[in-house]
Amino acid sequence: MKKLLVVSAIAAFGLTSAAFAGGLPEEMPMAPSAVSSSDTGVYLGIEGGYGLTNWKNLEKLTGGFKISNDNGVVGRAFLGYDINRYFATEVGYSYFFNKVKAGNDEGSLKTQNVDLMLKLKAPVVDNFDLYAKIGGNYLMSKGDDISVKNFNVAFGAGADYSITPNIIANVEWLRFNGNNKVEFSDDAKYQPSTDAFMVGLRYKFDL
Repeated sequence: MKKLLVVSAIAAFGLTSAAFAGGLPEEMPMAPSAVSSSDTGVYLGIEGGYGLTNWKNLEKLTGGFKISNDNGVVGRAFLGYDINRYFATEVGYSYFFNKVKAGNDEGSLKTQNVDLMLKLKAPVVDNFDLYAKIGGNYLMSKGDDISVKNFNVAFGAGADYSITPNIIANVEWLRFNGNNKVEFSDDAKYQPSTDAFMVGLRYKFDL
């Protein structure tokens, strides 16, 4: 029994010495973490949906000529920059595809808009955000005999869903304000505020 204990002790001491002779064992390398997009970055996207130019409001305000085809498809292209997890800036161009008609006139009115907005984001979970937007817009309505342009305030709200770190889907509502004051003069600037209800998709470039 004594011989067995002596042999075991010698063997244990030999293994320990051999281990320290080669230095301390290296730490096991950690598994690489999943690649994630930065909170900052430039993004480019498109969206589309249903747009209301609201020119039909003129019927109620004047009791005059008939307005038709004032609502329909709207599309928007936009370029933005995520400043951080909570703020972004965005510039966009919107086009309302419906051609508004007034009375029996065969002419039509086209509506376009350029906007510049600040986006305020409220993260809910890792891949889902709620947000609000506020900024300025340049609303343009042009027809055969009329051309109206107004600078005003734009705002809206929506939600983002990150399909991947770089591909994000969204749903939102935007209001582009015009000039709701009715004037009967050659330089009248009446232009109803428009609404756009859209879904979109954008790609975010890592910096």
